[in-house]
Amino acid sequence: MPPVETIEIKPTGFLVQDQIPQPQILSEHFHTTDKIDFRDLRNKKFYIHHTLVGTTAATAANYAVFWIAPFECIVSEIREVHQTKGTSADAALQIEKLTGTQALDAGVTLNTAIELDGVINTVVTATLTTTLTDLNLSRGNRLALKDAGTLTSIANVTVVIEITVN
Repeated sequence: MPPVETIEIKPTGFLVQDQIPQPQILSEHFHTTDKIDFRDLRNKKFYIHHTLVGTTAATAANYAVFWIAPFECIVSEIREVHQTKGTSADAALQIEKLTGTQALDAGVTLNTAIELDGVINTVVTATLTTTLTDLNLSRGNRLALKDAGTLTSIANVTVVIEITVN
């Protein structure tokens, strides 16, 4: 039998032992809203989307609380669009801020009325209140849809609320 030739195989592209990075050890931490350092979010913008799907927008009982503020923030913009307009000229939508135990329709409105009998599929930017303190939300404050007028035929109403963290 002929002698066996040995070939040394040298791997390439591998790190030698002293070049391998050490694993990063994280200190003990938690993931609850009470433990988040919201200072890191200061001046950041967030967007809250809410839609009344289909003909649910034609029923006043469906206009209710849709968001609870998890931190202090400011409402900086309100936009709305609907796919089917109302048949009544008095159909309108506002965003309402509720504090403490306030019931629907007992809070502060944050914008002038957005007409729901307007042009369909057109994003409308609402005019915000000029009372800046009304736009400030504390943790636990709620935002609600506030309807007005006759909502007949309205469908697929979507609102987007832009908030800025204090």
